[in-house]
Amino acid sequence: MKLLFEASAPVHAPLAQVRRLIDSEWVLETVVGAAGRAYVDIDHRDGVVGFQGHWWYRGEISASTSGSHTMITYRVFNMARRGAWAVPLANRLFIGYKSAVRDTATRLARAVESHLAQAA
Repeated sequence: MKLLFEASAPVHAPLAQVRRLIDSEWVLETVVGAAGRAYVDIDHRDGVVGFQGHWWYRGEISASTSGSHTMITYRVFNMARRGAWAVPLANRLFIGYKSAVRDTATRLARAVESHLAQAA
């Protein structure tokens, strides 16, 4: 498993609340969507949701404390067992992918804040 991209964004909420959303599948629905769930395998560890699809992709969403903030982190891994060299070629050399991962982390952080504010 090779880490390809990682992006984090601050969330103005306690770590425990953010991890509850990760563990409850709310975060997964927000990132992958209901339609996308049919195409991925999902696994959980406390405070981390992982989702794998296609022949190479694994995404992980987690939360941790960073100073006085909670940080949501989105990581993208290359899981290809064979032909790992072809992953960048199959994905147009990942042009724009780093930005997309960063945008996903930021949008997820804002969605978490909005969701928690509505629940309060």
